[in-house]
Amino acid sequence: MAIPLIDGTRGARLLLKPRLGLPCNGRGYCCATEPCGIAREFIPHHPEEGPCLAMEFDAGRFVCGMIRRPGHYMGLPDWADAHMGGLFADALGAGRGCDADDPAD
Repeated sequence: MAIPLIDGTRGARLLLKPRLGLPCNGRGYCCATEPCGIAREFIPHHPEEGPCLAMEFDAGRFVCGMIRRPGHYMGLPDWADAHMGGLFADALGAGRGCDADDPAD
């Protein structure tokens, strides 16, 4: 399955998606294929399909902007980013391993 080009990678070769349940490696597969419900609900005018608008590329890996700095994407002050980001991380299952279905081999 092809993944849309995401700005910020500067042409870097991305890691392979880990198998379902293995630790996340920051490849960004899940967020590049479709936005999560949090992004669709809380980012104004987020499209229903396509890559998530909150994908961020930093230090060679993708990170969730809705966890890292949600106020930026929601048009809010950044003073609540840590609290809101923690709530979003829990809701998304961050740190619990890859939850993106494995592509057909």
